[in-house]
Parts: sequence; C-alpha cells; structure tokens
Amino acid sequence: MTPNKPTVVLGGLALCAALGLALTGTWAHGVAEGVGGVGGQELSLSGTEASPWPRPALLCAAAALLAAAFVGPVARRVAGLVLVLSGLGMVAAAIGVLRDPAGPVAARVAEAWGLGEASAVTVDAAAGWLPWTGVLGGALLAALGGVVLVARWEGLGATYDREQTRDTQDEPLWDSLTRGEDPT
Repeated sequence: MTPNKPTVVLGGLALCAALGLALTGTWAHGVAEGVGGVGGQELSLSGTEASPWPRPALLCAAAALLAAAFVGPVARRVAGLVLVLSGLGMVAAAIGVLRDPAGPVAARVAEAWGLGEASAVTVDAAAGWLPWTGVLGGALLAALGGVVLVARWEGLGATYDREQTRDTQDEPLWDSLTRGEDPT
C-alpha cells in the first residue's frame, strides 16, 4: 500500500516544526569554573547553541519534503535520500550533545571569558531531555525519507505537464501564423 502523499509531507513538515521548537529549549546545562577555581558561572545552551548541525538538517529536511511533493519520480528519490541524510544528521547532532554535554558548555564559557581554548575551563554539565527528542525526531525523519524513497506517487497531473512538441515541418506556414509563431 502506497502511503498518502499529503499525509507524509504534512506530517513530516509538522515534525520539522516540532523539532525546530525543541531546538529552542535547554539541551545542555552546566556550571563552569576557570583557572584557579575562578568563576562558578552557570550556563544553559539551546539546541542550536549546543550543536551547529540540527537547524541546517531540519531546513534540508523541510526542503526535501516540499520537493518530494511536487517533483517527478527521479527527483523524488533524490529528495528522499536528502531526507534520510537530514534525519541521520539530526540524530548524530543530538547524540553528540548527549555524549559530551560539557564540550559545548566549556566552549561557550571560554568564548565569553576571552580564553583561547576550552581546556582552561572546568565544567560540570549534563544534557537535558530535549536531545532525546532530537534523536527520536531525527530517526522519524530518516524513516519518512525511506517512505519517500519507496513511494509510487503520481505527479501533479496533466494540467502541469509540458505540452508535447509537434512536428511542424510538414504544415503550411499559415498554420504557424495562426498559432502566433513567426515562421521566419
């Protein structure tokens, strides 16, 4: 059974919007201390601050979903592949934050304190629950990409198809003038 095109596309766009909203919440939270115990700065990072990859992955996924709705079968396969890769990119970004929440927090604190490198900052950090939504949502986007890859959807219809070119070499010149073409 072929999945319904509007359901897949609109559901995928809603998922992209929900994941975009999840990027605004706290993905990593930590307390940083500088060299010699100086500091004690508390910092919370959103998804886009914790990792640079989720927002571009979501934008690519949304563009691929829109393209899949309007293009032919070959370009739809390409859009499905882009959607799979975008979902996997979202999963990788979220897992990166879950595995090392201290890295982005230390980098942000080092930047704010004017330090050259994040290794001069000691951080006690933890990831929130929102990166888990990134993992789940990215996996769902990749699965939607698989659905788009195997779907056998019809195009937009004959209304939007290009007209067939007629062989005009055997017709009189008057007929081309009637169609509004210049015969010269």
